[in-house]
Amino acid sequence: MIPLSVANIKKSIVDRVLREAIVKKWLAKSRPRLKPAHIAKRLSWATTYRDWTVEDFERVIWSDECSVEKSKDPRQHWVFREPSEKWLADCIHPKEKDKGISLMVWGCFWGKRKGPLVPITQNINKTRYIRLLRRYLFPVIDQMISFGMQLEDILFQQDNAPVHKAYNVMDWLERHSIEVVDHPPYSPDLNPIEHVWVELKKRLHQQYPRIADTPGGKETVKKRLAQVLPLVWETIPEEFFEKLWKSMPDRVAAVLEARGGYTRY
Repeated sequence: MIPLSVANIKKSIVDRVLREAIVKKWLAKSRPRLKPAHIAKRLSWATTYRDWTVEDFERVIWSDECSVEKSKDPRQHWVFREPSEKWLADCIHPKEKDKGISLMVWGCFWGKRKGPLVPITQNINKTRYIRLLRRYLFPVIDQMISFGMQLEDILFQQDNAPVHKAYNVMDWLERHSIEVVDHPPYSPDLNPIEHVWVELKKRLHQQYPRIADTPGGKETVKKRLAQVLPLVWETIPEEFFEKLWKSMPDRVAAVLEARGGYTRY
């Protein structure tokens, strides 16, 4: 029998303790970097909406843009942690903004019903954004009214992108009696449409796995994406959107529990 060295004994003890504590190597979760000011605003937002019910959140039109991007840092990041430490700041790998855009789309949904998916083939500015809202947001509002909602009860959610917060845009929304829900910065977990983008990309890969091989180069691939993404969007079932909308009270509660920090959403 070969005696264990002190180093091996120490390693075996460490391994056993880690196993018993369920601490092992995990991929660090990627989230926007939260500064103290962001955390404070997230906590304030959650406090404001802490008493909202599922029915309250059904009145919200959730909107966003999504771009197909190439990551600047494709490496995987690992951390040692316990399962309960999943969302601690030290166990998160903050992701940075990536400008490697291939194609951008705009979409929205309310309750379990989705609005259109709109390919954006030009750089979005305040004039084009207002034009987009005029063409695609009004039909969604009309649909909600047809289901018995009052215009004054309907809320529109958009994030804090500069084009969204431009004076002309906000003035246009106000003049058309469209009330905007405040959105805290760096909070994709508080906009459930973020999960729709993940599902959209997954379905795109499943349904059009070779689309990147479309002959004709990059511009041809972008045109092809503009054609097929709205078709893929239509394959996402209502049940998927319903689950997201109904998760909002739990998302608010998670932010309150995290004191404005990271959540599992």
